[in-house]
Amino acid sequence: MKKKYFLLTVFLVAVFATLNITTVKSKITSPPAGNSGDPFSAMTCAQSGCHPQPAQTPPNGDLTLNIGTGNPTTPLSGFVFTPGTLYNIAFSFPAIVGATHPFYGFQIVALDASNAQAGTMAVSNAATTQINTSVATGSRQYMGHHTANSGHNWVFKWTAPAACSGPVTFYYAYNKCNASATNPSGAEGTIYSSEITIQCSGTGIEDISNKVSELNIFPNPINSDFSISFDLKETSDVSAQLYSLDGKMAKELINEKISEGSFNQQFDVRELPSGIYLVKLNVGGSSVTRKIVKQ
Repeated sequence: MKKKYFLLTVFLVAVFATLNITTVKSKITSPPAGNSGDPFSAMTCAQSGCHPQPAQTPPNGDLTLNIGTGNPTTPLSGFVFTPGTLYNIAFSFPAIVGATHPFYGFQIVALDASNAQAGTMAVSNAATTQINTSVATGSRQYMGHHTANSGHNWVFKWTAPAACSGPVTFYYAYNKCNASATNPSGAEGTIYSSEITIQCSGTGIEDISNKVSELNIFPNPINSDFSISFDLKETSDVSAQLYSLDGKMAKELINEKISEGSFNQQFDVRELPSGIYLVKLNVGGSSVTRKIVKQ
């Protein structure tokens, strides 16, 4: 009997040791699938036991999520994608000031309105990112960090859905961990989780950084009027429209040939009802869309 108890004790110790190793390893290597805070899994690493603290909403301006067909410089928020287009997405946030044992990580998934996989993701750098899937999450691709360390900037690829069948929501979570000196690979830190929804269009919406730089729409939110300013790299036909979220044009803003150089124009929108609108700027054959809020 004593021998049986001894063997059982040894077995349980081994199991718990294995679980502990797995927890630490998942934090260091890559987050398991289904921990982006998406509604399908309803979990983040905080909720699934990888990290001790509950998930928090990211501080305003803490995270930078950019997208583009080349260098990803356009904010993901308010972006309008073209079906079937391959984009690069940059996920980055600032480091913890004064961290002595920093570990940073993230996970993101793109889902449609039915919480099915929206488009496809691909690794740009296998040394820093990897895709995780699981039986429980089906075909959904969860892009995340690979080998957590002091790096807190990642770039990966996303190909938009082949057809314009509705909005896509990116659900994401990220971690800032400053492990202790006595346990430098420990799971301390804070998990942040949120989401960004983008719309689709079949009219060639894309990154236009090769034609326009320093694009600024301000103020945002708007009370009565706002300005659009940018630097045009060459003389071009330029138009801009203001759309409501149901796709109806609320106001035509610009429709003219504009000479190379700086452009700044103010628009009165006090007659429009409060709500969220999309400003679509067209330069030559390319376009970009930004979201604004009318108070």
